[in-house]
Amino acid sequence: MNKRGLGFLLLMVCSLMAAPSGATWFSEQQELMGTRISVSLWSDKQGQAEAAIAAVMQEMQRIDKTYSPYIEQSELARLNRLAAAAPQPISPEMQQLLSAAKQISVLSQGAFDITFASVGHLYHYRKGQQPTQQQRQQRQPAIDYRLLLMENNTLYFKHPDIRIDLGGIAKGYGVDRAIAILRQHGIEHASVSAGGDSRLLGDRRGRPWIVGIKNPRQQEAIALRLPLDNAAVSTSGDYVRFFIDRQSGERVHHILNPGSGRPAQGVTSVTVIGDTGLRTDPLSTTVFVLGVDRGLSLLNRLPDVEGVIIDSQGKVHYSQGLLPPS
Repeated sequence: MNKRGLGFLLLMVCSLMAAPSGATWFSEQQELMGTRISVSLWSDKQGQAEAAIAAVMQEMQRIDKTYSPYIEQSELARLNRLAAAAPQPISPEMQQLLSAAKQISVLSQGAFDITFASVGHLYHYRKGQQPTQQQRQQRQPAIDYRLLLMENNTLYFKHPDIRIDLGGIAKGYGVDRAIAILRQHGIEHASVSAGGDSRLLGDRRGRPWIVGIKNPRQQEAIALRLPLDNAAVSTSGDYVRFFIDRQSGERVHHILNPGSGRPAQGVTSVTVIGDTGLRTDPLSTTVFVLGVDRGLSLLNRLPDVEGVIIDSQGKVHYSQGLLPPS
């Protein structure tokens, strides 16, 4: 990971689509995994570029079909239907994701917890609906990663109301897989983004990628522009999926505090930079839930990541590795 920069590719400021005639940057976007998947790469062979991009999009489609809670035939949806009744077989890849999620849950003492969906599935952001306090209280005991029993290639839910959601880790894993596929196709310079998660392969042919951290309260504005290469970057923000409650005026967003089943407060955006999306994706959610002080404390304890937090007052906070020398 190059620590000259930080940030997230919510807004790419490289103008890849505007390459001059004869240049060999290739780009494509598709709507998958509930977000926009973007691939940009350098190649001197059109066939190589097209095959590499097609392979990435095919892999993203596979990941979506496997881990979407909304696709009835997905492995995740099957677990949510059946794993509370009896142990269910899980794929090696599912085991990998569940193990990675558990590692962050233990590290954060439950600030990251994929069982948040036990309450989270009652939120309907497009309809502007959230669960009542009684509904939260009834289902709160099911939010506990320690109630997930994974053994002998099976998963069992030790509470009847448990649901899991891998939205805080699957897209990060997806961009990791995309970079691995691009490397297999001989690509050395590329960027792949999936909503709030991105991976950068190499640099922009001798220059760093310029990436931006979005201003959480100004739709088209960027708070910071920074150089970066060979890194994974993930941003969690309260501006992606939300509605304003008509009675209280509260911003009801999708990043829930597992301890309350309610939207986490005090932070508007967290960006984490590291070596893999499998690491940065859940950590950005974790730090958002922990808040500024505890979130920075966690980032500063970890040797392989850095981060930027924008609090609810608009103030920007940096992890120690990103601060200028005193």
